[in-house]
Amino acid sequence: MYKPRHREVLELMKGAYDLHTHTAPDFGPRALNDKELLEQADAFGMAGVMLKNHLDPTPARAILANTTGGYKTKAYGSAVMNLSIGGLNPIAAKYYLQFGAKIIWMPTIHARNQAEYFGRDFVTNHPGIRLLDEEGNLKPEIFEILDLVKEYEGAIATGHISIGESIALCAAARERKVRTILTHPDWTCTTIPIEIQKQLAEQGVMVEKLWFDIGINHVTAEYMAQTIRDLGAKNCLMATDRGQAGKEYPAEGMMMFMDAMLDCGISCEDIYKMTHDNPKWVLQ
Repeated sequence: MYKPRHREVLELMKGAYDLHTHTAPDFGPRALNDKELLEQADAFGMAGVMLKNHLDPTPARAILANTTGGYKTKAYGSAVMNLSIGGLNPIAAKYYLQFGAKIIWMPTIHARNQAEYFGRDFVTNHPGIRLLDEEGNLKPEIFEILDLVKEYEGAIATGHISIGESIALCAAARERKVRTILTHPDWTCTTIPIEIQKQLAEQGVMVEKLWFDIGINHVTAEYMAQTIRDLGAKNCLMATDRGQAGKEYPAEGMMMFMDAMLDCGISCEDIYKMTHDNPKWVLQ
């Protein structure tokens, strides 16, 4: 297990949340299962972890993990609007929100934006899901999903959609006062210029900052720290997006992320805000 360089990290881990993790069982190899994720997070005194699966919603798994493990750390469930649950499917969104999902993610691996960037999913060979119609307007089902997220007091996350789709979704969500997360805007196929990140943050959108993007060497820690300064920690959410087989565990990734941000001059107070206060806002 990773040993942090800064003594403050272990204290910051107490009560922290990681709202973007991937665990087994999954359709691809993962480094650990739900129980192991909670076990590790609990060992560091973390408050909660979000289970994300691109194809299989996780609310039931979260309930099972919370009722059988005896851990103080709480697991939270979510659902992704990919083809496996019918794409932009308000009925599926409603059921999973009723079942306790705290985040509804827009399409990820089945987003047209990702299909155009990386190539079509080899199983579905589908052109990808797009949130906008031919006239460039959000499809009616998006508004249904947003209204459901609002009704069940969840949060909406942008997923792997395009810049234009993200801007339109965030505007509609914030107009309805839905808690909104801009998903990893520093990653390859979802990169969003900092000026647009700022504009969305000014609308009340929470901007996700992920260890994953540093871990794959897509951006440097210094770049990530500068985006946090530009946006203000009050508008950012630190998470790991870890759980991939062969990589550091999510708890390790969070400590590495904290260490890296401290190295870059981000204060303990700001890290606390991004790992404690802001996740609580998403989950409230």
